[in-house]
Amino acid sequence: MKNKLMVSFLALVLVACGSSGSLELTKQEKERVNGDVNVARQLLVQKAILKDASAEKLSEDDQYNLNLAKQEVEVSYYLQKKFESELNNIQVSEEEAQKYYDIHKAEIGNTPFESIKDAIVAQITYEKQTGIVNKYYEDLLNKYKIEEILKKDFPNAAQAVEAPAPAAQAAPAEAKTEEKK
Repeated sequence: MKNKLMVSFLALVLVACGSSGSLELTKQEKERVNGDVNVARQLLVQKAILKDASAEKLSEDDQYNLNLAKQEVEVSYYLQKKFESELNNIQVSEEEAQKYYDIHKAEIGNTPFESIKDAIVAQITYEKQTGIVNKYYEDLLNKYKIEEILKKDFPNAAQAVEAPAPAAQAAPAEAKTEEKK
């Protein structure tokens, strides 16, 4: 996960910095690749792509989409950094897993608890992680009075208060698939 974060961050930095000049790694990039020629190659290829891309004239829609993609990467990175410790230190007790199993027995069927315990723990962990991030979203909705802004800008639209889906979270589908086995 840390490697993906670093690659995403470096890609964002590369996009943000543009691609003027010759292809070379900065001192910081050389330190971060830590002698890994494959990672250095990947960075240089990204710089080459960005150099070629800078010669292309982007439409207004393309520029908007590119800026939106940059924002999404920044938000994802920020959320991962902000909640990294909290999300990675979630504990699920044996009792919690057993209770989940008992509640969802009809969905699970005759599969023994021990054979799907790991999938149940993964599902509960995901739900707790989602709850933490959704609480943050709710706090932002209140702090920045987002619903009031939406009512002003979109007076005829029905406002459903719904937090956006958390970025970069483990998919619960994997745990559910395991549960059904």
